[in-house]
Amino acid sequence: MSIADSASIGAEHGAEKASEKQPSTSSTSLESSTSPDTHDQKTIRPADTPFGWIPTLAVMVNYMFIFGASNSYGVFSTYYLNEKFVGTSATTLSWIGTLITSLMLGCNIGTGALADKIGYRPTAYIGTVLCTAAYILASFAKEVWQLILSQGVLFGIGASFLIAPSLSIPPQWFNKYRGLASGVAVAGSSFGGLWFTAATQAMIDNLGSPWALRILGILTFAVTSLMNLLYFRRVPARPRKTLFELKAAKRLIFWLISLEACAMYTGYWALTFYIGTTARQLGGTMQDGSNLLLVLNAGSAVGRILAGVVADKFGNMNTLFVSLVLTVVIEMPLWMKAQSIGPLYALCALYGMISPTFISINPVIVSTQFDTDVLASVMGMTNLFAGLGVLAGNLSQGAIFDKYDHREQFTNTIIFSAMFILFSAIVVFFMRIHVLRKQASSVEITTNKPSIITSMLFKKI
Repeated sequence: MSIADSASIGAEHGAEKASEKQPSTSSTSLESSTSPDTHDQKTIRPADTPFGWIPTLAVMVNYMFIFGASNSYGVFSTYYLNEKFVGTSATTLSWIGTLITSLMLGCNIGTGALADKIGYRPTAYIGTVLCTAAYILASFAKEVWQLILSQGVLFGIGASFLIAPSLSIPPQWFNKYRGLASGVAVAGSSFGGLWFTAATQAMIDNLGSPWALRILGILTFAVTSLMNLLYFRRVPARPRKTLFELKAAKRLIFWLISLEACAMYTGYWALTFYIGTTARQLGGTMQDGSNLLLVLNAGSAVGRILAGVVADKFGNMNTLFVSLVLTVVIEMPLWMKAQSIGPLYALCALYGMISPTFISINPVIVSTQFDTDVLASVMGMTNLFAGLGVLAGNLSQGAIFDKYDHREQFTNTIIFSAMFILFSAIVVFFMRIHVLRKQASSVEITTNKPSIITSMLFKKI
């Protein structure tokens, strides 16, 4: 057996070890799948069944409201920066959007463990209540600090309760189409960004920002409450004495995934937060900024699904590495050299299609490296570092825009963003080498050195 064949078998076993750790039973009934309290579930349900798309699509809808808020925050950011709080620094205003995403991801270290301990649905319903309260309280805010506490802090914490079970549902229900399922689920964030962006802009223009926030709160409560009912586990949670899965931190792959997520999130949000202001600087209007966000989210919706399909065919880490490098190649020239609105549309379309690949693929990589019954906990731990990346990145970008770009152009902000995305690609490259070496060490090497090198270069992983 060649190393390529042996490594392929090892990869397949690694990808399915968690979900097939205990044998699936064909006798599992639909009644078991739809039991009122999935946390009390005692049996493992079959993978790759049509039923798995029910919780996956529920996650997709909830993602519309979880990430739709952060993906469309550019509308609020442009409004706050150019209309409501004109004298306030970009750094101060960036705290709102920064806290939404950083707390959504960072607090996941606790909410992810909680989801594995008390169940997916109770955790998700806590998030529904907190997110709704955040919108309503923000609608009465008169000062920036009030928006930071409500639209930023409270919504971010609430979203972390919703995202905790959502992240681990699609990977555990599928083996063969794991990448596709994850891509379809996270595409909901882009679809949400599409209609959130258009709806928010229209409501601000016609009803004012207070009523825009109240309506978003009502919609969030109604829709996520319904979708939470469809949050079914495939693999029962493992009884545990501790809240966190501390054994994961003893593995190098955990730290590589965490470092990649931290670096990527540090640079990722610059375009979303500042594309509207870029359009204004080039002679555009607030509507142009809103339209650019629509294009960005439309491209992202397509890209996240395609990323899952491509990853299933060519490998998760391979796809992730190429997409990160292409993101840098697209972002720097198109944004930095833009002299009119036209190139910004091309930038948003391409960046939207390619850059969010990591959002689709990271949960799949985690699911292939760790046991399914602790996925929410491990993803929560890695997301702590993602949240730190959002916090550091967005605040740094705001400071760079104020101090070094003098709120007149974005050259230094773009370089900062691109370099961190490039660094995340380098981390993925070393992650790939680490996994390949682990696979190679577990099989007998019977081929010559050139064949081994070729296998490692082109291996699907």
